[in-house]
Amino acid sequence: MKKIFTQILSLISISVLFLLSLTNQANAQRFRGKIEYYSSIFPSEDGKIKSINGTKIEYYHSVFKSEDGKVKSIGDQRVEYYNSVFPSENGKIKAIGDIRIEYYNSVFKSEDGKIKSIGHIKFEYNNTGSQKSDGKVKSITNENDDRESEDALDTYYFIERLNCQ
Repeated sequence: MKKIFTQILSLISISVLFLLSLTNQANAQRFRGKIEYYSSIFPSEDGKIKSINGTKIEYYHSVFKSEDGKVKSIGDQRVEYYNSVFPSENGKIKAIGDIRIEYYNSVFKSEDGKIKSIGHIKFEYNNTGSQKSDGKVKSITNENDDRESEDALDTYYFIERLNCQ
């Protein structure tokens, strides 16, 4: 009986691994395309991504350190940044198109400077005093299941990656 159970468990494990590998291959194929890079006299854009599959990406050339070299637009979608006296939001993304982004200005270190909302998507963080859970996401809710806010959330993380180049 034990031998049969072990064989069944092995077959299930192999099947799950096979399905996972197919899923990973399908996801990897979704992101193929042509990427062009800037060759520029401006250090703020030199070597950065210029376009992905024909969608143009532009960067700020600014006297404000909080936005210089950061993504200005992706296609026709504009990106704005905070120029603020609050260090918790200065230089962070303020808006993606018409979708506003807010950050916590808090006395609690666990949430100060973290995303408060992206459009209708609201973020809450643990503030329990525990080192293991403090500052970690407690909940993310999308009021009204707003698809535009979800798209802005995806774009937000994409822009953050581009800004780290």
